[in-house]
Amino acid sequence: MNGSARRRSALWPRWVPALVVLIGAWHSGVAAQCPKVLMFDGINVKTEAGLQQAAYWGQTVGVQGVFVNNVMAYWQADVGTDPGSKLWQQARLFQSNYAKYGATDNFIKVALYKAHDWNSAGQNSAVIAHFAHAAALARYAGFKGIALDLEPYTPTWVAAGGAGLAATIEREGRGIGQAMFAAYPDMTLIVMPDVLESSDRYKTFKQKFMSGVHQLKSGNTHLSRHGNYAFAVPFLRGLLSVPWKQVVIGLEQTYSRNSDGIANTVPRSRQLYTEFVQENGATGTVPGIATGLWPLGRTSQDKSARETPERFAQRLRVASDVSDDYVWIYAKGGTWQADERPSAAPLAPDFRQFVAAIHQARADCMAVDATRRDGSTAARH
Repeated sequence: MNGSARRRSALWPRWVPALVVLIGAWHSGVAAQCPKVLMFDGINVKTEAGLQQAAYWGQTVGVQGVFVNNVMAYWQADVGTDPGSKLWQQARLFQSNYAKYGATDNFIKVALYKAHDWNSAGQNSAVIAHFAHAAALARYAGFKGIALDLEPYTPTWVAAGGAGLAATIEREGRGIGQAMFAAYPDMTLIVMPDVLESSDRYKTFKQKFMSGVHQLKSGNTHLSRHGNYAFAVPFLRGLLSVPWKQVVIGLEQTYSRNSDGIANTVPRSRQLYTEFVQENGATGTVPGIATGLWPLGRTSQDKSARETPERFAQRLRVASDVSDDYVWIYAKGGTWQADERPSAAPLAPDFRQFVAAIHQARADCMAVDATRRDGSTAARH
């Protein structure tokens, strides 16, 4: 094990066996009706590709896939085209090891960590090539696909240019989508967050005014979080014009919502994306919806719980019931991992109960699906 892997080791000898019993036959495949659980927790392709880490995430924690960092971290990074390169081989090793422990659906996470100039033809064409290369790597490694994080960590979706720039951004979204699709036609694309919600796409003028979107016209540079997604909608329009095999929208607005809130939000988001695709005459696939939950880790230095294990368990069950193909768990880097450094923050005191909730939710879902296959129409709850 190398540096980071040594610091974040999985030391659970007393309670792992009890949880592993719950997994049972899951490694041979989950019933199609049960959404798979994905983990977003700073998992690094370069330092966490080993069998021990794979066993920890897939068997101990019990997730069925992860968002993989440091493959193509940001749009300007190019993974190249050489399957023999160290990065391509490391990615393939990562997927092979994680799949052995049931974490089969792994995604290259790409984020907006660096600024992009939409008015630069050179930058636009370079980014399209970068995404084509990343999709080719994902296909070679056996990853499920690419997770595109559209949160503007640097100003990205607010710029001067009006309709002309919107058209450029839409073309870039289409170009990126077409490049990835050509390189990996069977890939799954995950897009997060919910751009339509973050941009106030379906709110009334009064609602937009009250939420601060009017600041765009007033010239105030202190924009609301919604204003920061002004041009994300045309980008998404271009991206979704591609006939993807599978597209998933990862919701963030459900991070802390209660069970009823999740049950109401997911169908509403599903309907909005259906309307969005239809309104734009797109031939692409209508996206599925993946509920996002954030139960642990208030900051990267604080791994304490944001809710009780019981509340998380209930929300996870509801999320599994209403989501399409995936439920995902957000965490600040390392929240779900033990860190041996003396100065590191400890795991939440009731951490094991959160892990148990994941295993129990999966077991419950599979039990209900087994009942359905026997002819019952009972709901999961």
